[in-house]
Amino acid sequence: MGGWGKRMMRAKLLAWLIDGKVRSSIDYSPTEIMKDLELELGLKMTYMQAWRAREYVHLLVMGRPVDHYKLLPWMCAAIERENPDSKAFVELEGVRFKRMFVAYGACLNGFILGCRKMLFVDGSHLSGPYKGMLLGAV
Repeated sequence: MGGWGKRMMRAKLLAWLIDGKVRSSIDYSPTEIMKDLELELGLKMTYMQAWRAREYVHLLVMGRPVDHYKLLPWMCAAIERENPDSKAFVELEGVRFKRMFVAYGACLNGFILGCRKMLFVDGSHLSGPYKGMLLGAV
């Protein structure tokens, strides 16, 4: 088995050992993992091994980001179905996500009926596997 295969096998095995603690505390750090496994099982590991194991548990718990994008059309339909007068749509380029728009009915009605005609826009750069910008209008 090559180096990458051994690395993933080790990460999966260590993930199995720390699964419960990571699920109960999302902030469980690799340093804490190293200390706990050494105290409990006498298992010594590097910071990177602990980090990979924690990331593998996070992957099991939260799934892959690419899978979340597949849920967006369903989420838009659910928003419109459950929130009267709401508007939600997702725009794709082929099968790639391009943008999403959500306006909740209560916010729209409040803006139209009772607010001053002012609009504030704020943006934030996204980090992680998919770069981009998140814009919000209030």
